[in-house]
Amino acid sequence: MGLMHLYQHKEVSNDKLEVSELIFGAAVFSGWHNHIEENWPLLSVRRAFELGINAFDTSPYYGDSEKILGSAFYTLREEFPRSSYYIFTKVGRYGAKHFDYTAKQIRESVKESCKRLCTDYLDVVYAHDVEFVKFEDIVGEGGALHELFKLKEQGKIRYVGISGYPLDVLFKVARFQYERDQPIDVILSYSHYCLHNIKLVDYIQKFRYTGVQYIMNASPLSMGLLRNGKPPEWHPASTGLRYAVAQSALLATENNFNISKLALQFALYLDDITSTVIGLSNPTEVEEAIASLQEVQSRKREEKTTPENEKRILNEIHQILEPYFNRSWDSPPKDH
Repeated sequence: MGLMHLYQHKEVSNDKLEVSELIFGAAVFSGWHNHIEENWPLLSVRRAFELGINAFDTSPYYGDSEKILGSAFYTLREEFPRSSYYIFTKVGRYGAKHFDYTAKQIRESVKESCKRLCTDYLDVVYAHDVEFVKFEDIVGEGGALHELFKLKEQGKIRYVGISGYPLDVLFKVARFQYERDQPIDVILSYSHYCLHNIKLVDYIQKFRYTGVQYIMNASPLSMGLLRNGKPPEWHPASTGLRYAVAQSALLATENNFNISKLALQFALYLDDITSTVIGLSNPTEVEEAIASLQEVQSRKREEKTTPENEKRILNEIHQILEPYFNRSWDSPPKDH
């Protein structure tokens, strides 16, 4: 693909998060989204390093993702030392309906994640899917955030974050922490800046006002919805949205575009965020994602507008998706 090797052997900053514009989403290593060949993770992680990605996002909830990622880091440790990348993981969610936000579990979870990821510290740890638990479990004495900030003081983790789907819940927690003079360092939002939903825009400044330093936009492909072929069976999108996306994907293909590339580049134009987290299953997906990023960077640098044919297709896609635009699904689901 003619992609240059962007990686230089340099240490990442310990004073602030200087993450690449794309963060490698390792939830794909769970196998929930696609089939994963055994050799893909190592090849993908190596290619990501070579092309300048310096941050990786995972969770104990994502099957064997942490273990698989840690194995890749260990194998590549001579070539790409721990000091050259950031690790983001999560605590509190361990199964579809298994949540434990107690201090004891948070400590144990961080310890186990370090072991699986072959590291003695973690850069960012999020309280995972905060909307599924009581507010007190998140912010209360002996709750998840209380313990995470303790671990930050001890140097076991460097930044404390929260992740979740409903933006109002993320903001409620961020505001509470700001008012107690212990602001959240990092917010991870997902599927709220993509082709069918851009609600994150309304919250960026709100998060900033509550002292949040870093905002991550995950799932620019809306958890595998914005792609050719069917989304995963478990996907919470409505039947109507699924059908509209399928129509959009077909329209893109008929006009020599790829819905996934259009969706990723659309998300990469979002300013005022720190980075975009995208799942990367294999080396080809890594290369395609970096190529899309470089194309957007080039357009921004040279102040080029989107080509007319691409603009036309995007407008038609937005018309197809318009009946479902900015509609968020229930999280937790009604049957939880």
